[in-house]
Amino acid sequence: MPKVKKNSSAIHPNSRKAMQLARMEHRGIKLIKRKEEANVKHQAKLNKLIWFRNNIDTSKTLYTNEEVHDLIQKYLQRFSEEEEKMNEIESIKHRHNQNRISHEYKTKFFVEQEKQNYETCGLGIHNFLYTIKLY
Repeated sequence: MPKVKKNSSAIHPNSRKAMQLARMEHRGIKLIKRKEEANVKHQAKLNKLIWFRNNIDTSKTLYTNEEVHDLIQKYLQRFSEEEEKMNEIESIKHRHNQNRISHEYKTKFFVEQEKQNYETCGLGIHNFLYTIKLY
């Protein structure tokens, strides 16, 4: 009887090669996840800078401390109108929408996080106090 060749492409699940392949797969997944998280952080920072760019007065060359503080307060309260509309709709219909609750929670969490950052270490925006030409 002739010898039968084994299929060499099959890998035993407990082999070193299988563990190496699994490790490479998990690493790839972690790298993709990290890249997505970094993109979300960069997008949030970009949205913040775009908001400030759109809301500054281009005719001014310098801002005082009070003006910068007022601009930041305006930034922190930008979702207040949206919250009022959601509360008004809820009071009219007397029902709770699960999607709206999730969105409301996200906005409240984001605003609280921004307030905490502003009070502790700052927001990380362009320095309006010492700029000669803002835009």
